[in-house]
Amino acid sequence: MLFTTIIYIFLLGLCLGSFINVIRFRYPKSISIVRPPSFCPNCNYKIPFFLNIPILSWIYLKGKCNFCNSKISISYPLIELFTAGLFTVSIFSNLTFSSIYSLNLIGMCFFTFLLIVISLIDFDNMIIPNGILLFGSILGFLFNLTSNYFYSDKGILFIFNNYLFFSFLSALSLEIINFIISIFIKKDAFGFGDSKYLFMICTWIGFTGVLSSFFLAIYIGGFTTIILLILKKIRYSGKIPFGPFLSIAAYISAFLGPDKIIYLLRGFYFI
Repeated sequence: MLFTTIIYIFLLGLCLGSFINVIRFRYPKSISIVRPPSFCPNCNYKIPFFLNIPILSWIYLKGKCNFCNSKISISYPLIELFTAGLFTVSIFSNLTFSSIYSLNLIGMCFFTFLLIVISLIDFDNMIIPNGILLFGSILGFLFNLTSNYFYSDKGILFIFNNYLFFSFLSALSLEIINFIISIFIKKDAFGFGDSKYLFMICTWIGFTGVLSSFFLAIYIGGFTTIILLILKKIRYSGKIPFGPFLSIAAYISAFLGPDKIIYLLRGFYFI
């Protein structure tokens, strides 16, 4: 049973990873993610379905377009494989979204999909699109409304408080923190997109989840930045997107359980 689940989830991850590649390329360019069908960005030739199979097509084509021979970035199959890998790992995650295993796995996959999409677009373009954040926030709230109201003993007041009210509070808090920091460093520490991203994350994993994600992201982002500065990959005055760090932290929080992250942080600070 477990082996079958792993196979199905891995294949689902490959397919959705391919779709993520479409969104990553098209959405920032305001191109419909539905039409036209997949095409080569160099020669605009329509790619037939049998040459659009995740990973296998890239290997078969040897990383080149079958029509104009232009190079196909290796990032495409890597994203497909990475998405499939995270989906598969999610099978063993903590029951963060629901005490019902299948419902929790669905939540983890949806959440993971959104995290990867947002991270890639933010990494490529230094923006987090409002449309994706709005869609992700509505989906997160509706998912928790359904799973908590119909499949647990959580009341409507708890759901609205934990997944909606605290979402607004999280976004507002980061804006206040950003304003205070900007007074001292004379520039924004975080973008407004990061505040809205915290809102979306909270609609999925609640206040404890967004709290653990933010503090974990600070550590991950800070450590990564120090390494990049030492290696001279970025300048002191340069900018790096915070969204991917929030995504990594949010996935870890959802996978392990926000309470465990908070417990580890409290132990670290001896609180």
